[in-house]
Amino acid sequence: MNIRAIADKIGMDYESVMEDFCGDVSIVREKLLSFAGSDISSSIDTCIAAKDYEGARRLAHSLRKNAEKLGIRSLAEYAGRVEEVSDDKIAGDWKDTKELYSSIINAIKDSSE
Repeated sequence: MNIRAIADKIGMDYESVMEDFCGDVSIVREKLLSFAGSDISSSIDTCIAAKDYEGARRLAHSLRKNAEKLGIRSLAEYAGRVEEVSDDKIAGDWKDTKELYSSIINAIKDSSE
């Protein structure tokens, strides 16, 4: 897994992330694989379907924080919007966020094979 190549594909701030993890590529690789292996998307879908908007917001917060730690700013911004919107708009904002999240997860998984 070439971390720099993945960074380019997913919009990760490579330099910042490498600095945060003291240049340890193996830790960054592990964090990316863990991020790609999480099932937060279906959990948010479940919350929204059940009209548990606070639960969806908590999960979106977790997603935002994980994206920030990995330097994936665009995803962090999108997830942040889900945290902040009113109940009647959360499903629409999640749809856009989920599309970006899915493309990032797929890029990480494709690069790890």
